[in-house]
Amino acid sequence: MEDLIYWIWLSISCAVGTESFKKLFEKYQSAKTIYELDDHEIASVITSKAKDYERLINKDLDYSRKILDFCTNKKVGIVYYIQKEYPNSLREIKNPPVLLYYRGKLPDFDSLFMISVVGTRRLTNYGLINAFNISYDLSCAGATIVSGMAVGVDGVAHAGALSASKPTIAVLGSGIDICYPAEHLSLAKEIVKDGCILTEYPPSTKPEKYNFPQRNRIISALSYATVVIEGGERSGAMITARLAKEQSKAVYALPGNVDNKKSAACNLLIQNGAKLCISADDIISDFDKTHPGKLNPFKLQINNKINIHNKLCEYKVSCVTPGDNIFKPGKNMKNANKPAANAVDLTKNQTVTDNSDKLPETFDPKIIALYKKIPLMGDCTVDSLLDSEMNLSFVMKGLLKLEISRFIVMLPGDRVKRNL
Repeated sequence: MEDLIYWIWLSISCAVGTESFKKLFEKYQSAKTIYELDDHEIASVITSKAKDYERLINKDLDYSRKILDFCTNKKVGIVYYIQKEYPNSLREIKNPPVLLYYRGKLPDFDSLFMISVVGTRRLTNYGLINAFNISYDLSCAGATIVSGMAVGVDGVAHAGALSASKPTIAVLGSGIDICYPAEHLSLAKEIVKDGCILTEYPPSTKPEKYNFPQRNRIISALSYATVVIEGGERSGAMITARLAKEQSKAVYALPGNVDNKKSAACNLLIQNGAKLCISADDIISDFDKTHPGKLNPFKLQINNKINIHNKLCEYKVSCVTPGDNIFKPGKNMKNANKPAANAVDLTKNQTVTDNSDKLPETFDPKIIALYKKIPLMGDCTVDSLLDSEMNLSFVMKGLLKLEISRFIVMLPGDRVKRNL
């Protein structure tokens, strides 16, 4: 337990995605030894100009102890670099995470045949069907689906695996205690029953946009192959595909209409050497040659009787597609519009003004009207925003636009508040 304190300290001291940890560990082989180094010894390895140098010379362990206490009390697991449970595939990359926080059942990573399925948040119906079917079939054949639990392709991929009654792994770009997006709280609870949710970020870390490109290196490194379903040329899926290629992993892409911007990433990847994937069979047959027995095509089940819409509703997966009616309004809850018990009201003793006039004029007037329905103080449930003119599909799409533009913040439990 004492040694774990130093690993937690090292994980929060080394900047995520840098090579500082690997350089220090290759020389000193111990988190405690690194902790005991003086300023000059650390500078000799990573230089004093490194962005994590100041943190590495700070020997205060109070924050590390708080993290350990939190993980102990909340039953959050921690697996660190030198433990046998830590994935070997992560040790092989140039910037491995120092440790991983997890909930659920930590798998034997090295015995699994993991395949990542990634893509856009705003997928088409074509992308939705293929994301689900490919993930379902790969799971039936023996693969473990890895994704990021985001809205869109990620959530659909996890649902495909769960529908095959197989475990799936989600890698977060936030702390283990923050469900992002908030609407996937039910999905997260399903994943941890037999699978695992993990992250390298310490508890309470917010899902900042720069966390996700770093998170993607873990998704690709864990997997034998990365399958890109849909995405734009500059999408996060392209980042994951590039990382997979750098890690000498196979990259597959679902071909699409050349006039469809959602297929731009996939078509570009295929044009540049990615393997074309129109079904799980393409992946299974390829790996049967190089990894015989890992994927069994004879275990495939007929999935044409599965109602994908019903499965997505069952797992409460959010996927923004044309005519998306995935969400169903929940039952009215007493005091539903009161702030959540664990929410901190920062507006007390402050003057709060309506900043609706700051919304871009290009916004749909109905989205502006949706924003005005969110209370100035506290938060509200998504259900409370529904009315005869704003169904759940519109509200979720509108909230996503407002969230991306940083006008609102989504909270756990399908709640939302203004980002004042």
